[in-house]
Amino acid sequence: MGFDQTPQFTRPGAGLSRRWLVALSVGLALVPGVVAAHPRWFTEKGPYWDPEWQRIFSLPVLLALLSGAVVVGLLAWGERITGDPLWPRPPFLQRLEPAAPAILGVQTAITMIFIASRLDLFVPNIELPHNALGVLIAGLTVVAAFAFITGVLTRIGAAMVVALFFLGFFFADWYEVVEQLLFVGIALYLVAVGRGVVRADGVNEEDRSAMTDRLLPHALMILRVSAGLTVLILAFTEKLINVDLGVAFLREYPEFNVARELGFTWFSDERFVYAAGIVEATAGIALISGYLTRVVILVIWLPFNLGIPFLPAEELIGHLPILSTMYVLLVRGTQGIPALAADTERSPDQRPAEAMRA
Repeated sequence: MGFDQTPQFTRPGAGLSRRWLVALSVGLALVPGVVAAHPRWFTEKGPYWDPEWQRIFSLPVLLALLSGAVVVGLLAWGERITGDPLWPRPPFLQRLEPAAPAILGVQTAITMIFIASRLDLFVPNIELPHNALGVLIAGLTVVAAFAFITGVLTRIGAAMVVALFFLGFFFADWYEVVEQLLFVGIALYLVAVGRGVVRADGVNEEDRSAMTDRLLPHALMILRVSAGLTVLILAFTEKLINVDLGVAFLREYPEFNVARELGFTWFSDERFVYAAGIVEATAGIALISGYLTRVVILVIWLPFNLGIPFLPAEELIGHLPILSTMYVLLVRGTQGIPALAADTERSPDQRPAEAMRA
């Protein structure tokens, strides 16, 4: 059905008809196409995808909230005892700090490009239409990602990521988009801190402004809270109030229920999903609290990585933003907190715009 056959005659209104045909073709190209359902938690789309909101008032949710409250209390007590919100402070962490924004930007960009190449937005379950509109949005995602990789116009790329996040509400259920708040936190962090480009003339960044200076003291808090909210929301929407989704996953990967594999037959798939949700919700609440963030990161690092070797490569690629965020929160964090004697090699602070213009 091409347009390669040229009519042998001209009739009145033919040009107008062709214009209408072109307009109709463009319009049809922008209509969302029919696409195959993408997996969520490595399960095909089904009735178990949707959270059961009535489970908000359930015993597992209550246990998760109580667990989070207890852990936050212990962390607050630990911070009071140590007298240092950044405990522990091994000196080598300070040497790792300068590269943190670049690692965050590059690893987030890898995920964005990989997902966009499949005509999805941020995660496989936010599907873009398989037409010109979907290709355009995926292309904008790749442009923003390359800004993160190269460090060129990083703040514009970050603004694009925030806009793409809100655009996601047109293509997926609201809770599936809210689950990706981490990308907004990463974008705002890079707006405030910059990508970490070092120029030959000795100027660190070319586009700092008064707005970025006002945002800078809050950058780590924004990144930490967005990460904690993402972890907490996923604990609810994929586990605590959507246990059937986790059970469907365990039917495909039964070996993940380690307790049952070890002979504890009473530890059913449903109980495993609830236990995982409680642990994940506790981790999210602990991150949001801001107490002893380095301790929280060190404790949750292993559980967040245990399953990756046993799942498809997409799992590792999809985890890169949260893993790089954890890296930033682990090694970066001296902003606004006095250095202790253990900090033998402290990373330089970000330069305010006024100082750069001096």
